[in-house]
Amino acid sequence: MILVYLINNKILTIKKMEYENLKAFTRSTKSSKSTVYRFYKKNSQLFNETKIKGGKRLFPADHVKYFDSETMFEENKNLRKEIQSMRNLIDCLEDKNSLQYTLWMMEWSFFFTIPYKLERNKKSCFKQMHGVYDYLLKKYGDNTELRMFFSTEPFTDRKGYHNHFVIYIEDKKLHEQVVTDIQEYFNYDRVEVSVYDKYKAGLFYMSKEGLNGEDWDFINNSKNTTSDES
Repeated sequence: MILVYLINNKILTIKKMEYENLKAFTRSTKSSKSTVYRFYKKNSQLFNETKIKGGKRLFPADHVKYFDSETMFEENKNLRKEIQSMRNLIDCLEDKNSLQYTLWMMEWSFFFTIPYKLERNKKSCFKQMHGVYDYLLKKYGDNTELRMFFSTEPFTDRKGYHNHFVIYIEDKKLHEQVVTDIQEYFNYDRVEVSVYDKYKAGLFYMSKEGLNGEDWDFINNSKNTTSDES
């Protein structure tokens, strides 16, 4: 079960823990009872996440992945990517004159990924990013600072490109509406969004050796906002 909350103007997605009895758990994991208990004997910390209800032990459904070698391989691969990104982040932060350092020091609100259904080239992706920013600027630019940084990357499993971008919305009261507007703007495509985490930012722009031309752009209206306030 997935629960979505808006707390302090931040969108938080929380996965509620679901449990299975031993019979269902052995069926889900395709393992014997003895295999299940041997696993938990070796992993006492995970065993502490099980619980007793009605005199029967229940096992978190999320633990099924630990019995699936393919799933664990993917998680391990993602973990290695995160570790490499953190190494790249540290390297980038050593150069305080770099673009990566400048971006990392800025405040951001949300992180988006747009995996387009259409086979878009770099130029098309560039136009899409400027299009959504111009749309938001026209709607909210007089009321809040809007800042966006995007990068364009090729798909690894098919032709075409997709976009990652971070956006800063100064007025937190507008956060929920802006997220909704972006989702509606790309209603034909799948939109992935999460609250910005600066320690994961390197996953899309700090891991790059370099950015060129239509691969990226930084857009903001801070000068306009400042002049309006003066």
